Amino acid sequence: MDPKLAFFFYLAAVVCFGIAAFSPVGIGRTGRGVGTRLGLVPLGLGLWLFPTMWTTGTGAF
Repeated sequence: MDPKLAFFFYLAAVVCFGIAAFSPVGIGRTGRGVGTRLGLVPLGLGLWLFPTMWTTGTGAF
C-alpha cells in the first residue's frame, strides 16, 4: 500500500478515536448522528488495521 494512502487511513482512525473520546456517553443510548462512541471505536479500529492487513495480504499472495 502506498505510504500516503496508509497515512490517510491512520489519520481517519485518529479522527474517529478523537471524536469518540469527546462524544456524549450513555449506557444503551445510541445518540443522534454518527458521533456515538459505540460506532466510532470499531470504525477507528478497522481503519487503523486496514493498512497492515493490506500489506500482509499482498505479501502472502
